[in-house]
Amino acid sequence: MTHDKLNCISHVPIFKNLPLDLRQELVKISTHQERFKKGSLLHYPGDGRLSVMSLDSGKAKIYSLNADGDEQIIDVMQKGDIKGEESLFDSHGDDFFIEALEDSTACSINSRDFQNLLKRSPEMSLHMLNEFGKRLVTAQRNAIRRNSLEAGPRLFATLCDYADEAGSATFTLPLKKKDLASLLGITPETLSREFAKLKHEGTIDLRGKVVTILKQD
Repeated sequence: MTHDKLNCISHVPIFKNLPLDLRQELVKISTHQERFKKGSLLHYPGDGRLSVMSLDSGKAKIYSLNADGDEQIIDVMQKGDIKGEESLFDSHGDDFFIEALEDSTACSINSRDFQNLLKRSPEMSLHMLNEFGKRLVTAQRNAIRRNSLEAGPRLFATLCDYADEAGSATFTLPLKKKDLASLLGITPETLSREFAKLKHEGTIDLRGKVVTILKQD
């Protein structure tokens, strides 16, 4: 199957709401399907390759080194996983490694190239500011929910937000379930239980990552 560069860019959460012409500008500064052999490093601190990266195929581990030089695994990237959105705006804290666990391909946008594009494009800069504003509002709302709602109502309120954003009672979860659990401040096991409860109560229908809100207050 031919790799669709525009579609690849559009899957990065911070870029997905950009107008088409701006996403096409991002395609021009992006690298696609770069190949990495098993055991090679996709990124290491100070390599000048700080970027947002999407794993197009294969598997990779993200880790840092402690004071004794021992690996501390942060996460494992699977096909379709995205890492490093924050690095496009802040190069500090670049202390992680990404190593291919099997032969892999990755797509990326270098931080320096992205910053240069922002300087040339006020429209891109404005859209990025608006996107961060939305994320700040969402983060504040989630913080309030963590402090005031139990896990079930917290999950349901978030699902209703996703339905509103999609403009439909049926939508695809925008996050992997482990990431949704992290966002809600609960364990993946608790998330699974709360999904099961909502489905049993007839409040939602859940088929894989596709959710339908059946009842809403």
